[in-house]
Amino acid sequence: MPSIRHRTVMFAAAFALAAGFAGSAAAQRNCSICTGIYDRCMAQPDASEYECVLEHNRCAKSLGCPFKPQT
Repeated sequence: MPSIRHRTVMFAAAFALAAGFAGSAAAQRNCSICTGIYDRCMAQPDASEYECVLEHNRCAKSLGCPFKPQT
């Protein structure tokens, strides 16, 4: 029969592992960064929507976010 200490250590390890996965998933899915890149690009006086979409999609690809459709 496992000791209480063993169960506590196993619980703590499982919790740490789950927290690590949740933290990395949240960090990867912060798609507002890519939206900000797009918005800043479009705010430029000589903005090209096509180029801004490309910048957004490069960011989205690296973070695993949805792409903007290219027109």
